[in-house]
Amino acid sequence: MNPHVKGFAPGALSAIENWGWPGNVRELENRMKRAVIMAEGKLVTAADLDLAGGAEEVPLNLRAARESADRKAIRHALARAEGNISNTAKLLGVSRPTLYDLLKSYDLHA
Repeated sequence: MNPHVKGFAPGALSAIENWGWPGNVRELENRMKRAVIMAEGKLVTAADLDLAGGAEEVPLNLRAARESADRKAIRHALARAEGNISNTAKLLGVSRPTLYDLLKSYDLHA
C-alpha cells in the first residue's frame, strides 16, 4: 500500500457513487487497493480508480436521459438485491416480467 495516500478526491468519490459495481464488494475492494497503489499524490483520483465513464454525463435528449436513469436504477437495485430478480422487481416497483423485459431491452444481466 501507498503510505502517502490520505483519502479520496471529490471526483473519485463521485465516480465511486455513480459506478454500478457489477462485481459488488469484491470489485470495490480490488479497485480501492489498486487505486491506492496507483495514486501519485496524497488523494486517490477518479483516474486512479480506472472506472470507465466514472461520473456519467447526463444526456440532454429526454429519451436518452430516461434510459440512462432506468439503467442506473436497475443496476443499483440488482446490486442491492444481490441479483435476486423478485427482490429487485419489488425494489423498483415493477413486476418480474416487466423487469425481465427491461433487462432485455437495456441489455443488462442479473
